[in-house]
Amino acid sequence: MLEAIKSAQKSIYWECYILLSDTTNHNFFQVLREKAAQGLKVKVIVDAIGSYWLNSKEIQDLQQAGAEVLVFNKKGWFNRNHKKILIVDERIGFIGGVNVAKAHHYWLDLHLKLEGLIVRALLKSFIKSYKISGGKDNLVHKKLKLHRKVRILDHLPLLSKNRILKKYYLQHINNAEKSILISTPYFIPHLWLIKSLKNAARRGVKIEIILPQKTDHKIITWLNHLFVYFVREEGINFYFSPKMIHAKALLVDDKEGLVGSNNIDATSFEFNSESGLVFKRKDMLRDLKSIFEIWKKDSRL
Repeated sequence: MLEAIKSAQKSIYWECYILLSDTTNHNFFQVLREKAAQGLKVKVIVDAIGSYWLNSKEIQDLQQAGAEVLVFNKKGWFNRNHKKILIVDERIGFIGGVNVAKAHHYWLDLHLKLEGLIVRALLKSFIKSYKISGGKDNLVHKKLKLHRKVRILDHLPLLSKNRILKKYYLQHINNAEKSILISTPYFIPHLWLIKSLKNAARRGVKIEIILPQKTDHKIITWLNHLFVYFVREEGINFYFSPKMIHAKALLVDDKEGLVGSNNIDATSFEFNSESGLVFKRKDMLRDLKSIFEIWKKDSRL
């Protein structure tokens, strides 16, 4: 991401839940200031809660250099902008689960670099967040027919009562025939998701869920273990990673994958703005499956 920003010629659009300036070996803020001072369009959206510890001077310095910095803070505590999207020159995009903070440097995570027409769909997603956050510029995107093999999943509860993430997970878990693989740092599922997973297991679907043995929050670690106890069922296997896994991914029947920003909890499914990439490309499915296998091998069943 840093190299892409350094190579930017026209614009940098970035929304990130946690974007801090303590990553000394990857000084994003310095490069963003330089690019803004050169006259590039630099627009940054940070979440008021996620980026609470961001130094206000960093924001002021960015703004003085010519960047537009928006702080997402809608409807109090629950509605957060949890998306992680970076777009450079409207031709290179990044999406996934990666925040920017020193404390996250050694976490296991998943992020995707995109090029080509799909970046237009990513831009459309960013523009929605930009407008919700109070952006005034007339950013536009070209119309795009969604490709059946790769598409953006946009979950925006503030704009729609239709909970796209819930619909997606229910449909794919209920229709699974052979296997379901999930990775998530926080496993605090709704009752509807617990029922769907148990029903799939009873149909003979092999379900594997990868979690960190310890998360970055003691209470959530305890809740993870508690819900593993509730969800346990023959055919559902949990893997505890010795490292902090922050990756959010779903793989169903080795036919369709999702890599994005959503956790398996109420905030992601009901309140947060989330985004992910859904794909059916065989090379991407193989890559995701191989990553899962590596993490399972290093984990405790």
